[in-house]
Amino acid sequence: VDIDWEFPVCCGLPENAYRPEDRRNCTLLFEELRTQLDELGANTGERYLLTAAIPAGRMLPVRCFELRESAAILDWINIMTYDLYGAW
Repeated sequence: VDIDWEFPVCCGLPENAYRPEDRRNCTLLFEELRTQLDELGANTGERYLLTAAIPAGRMLPVRCFELRESAAILDWINIMTYDLYGAW
């Protein structure tokens, strides 16, 4: 399962709702999914991966995600490094 909650706290479209507590809520979502996937795996004998795609940038990942806590839960963190430079 790959989670792509790119802007849980800030910096997306102006019409999106942002809440500072979503930084923690994102980690709680990862924890709950990990628990559920591990329970499913115990029943099926499979190992289910849990990954997340997060935006690149100097401060955005730190501002929006609990990286240390998330890294302990997720199998992979994919940093979206595209569209960082262009004519726009």
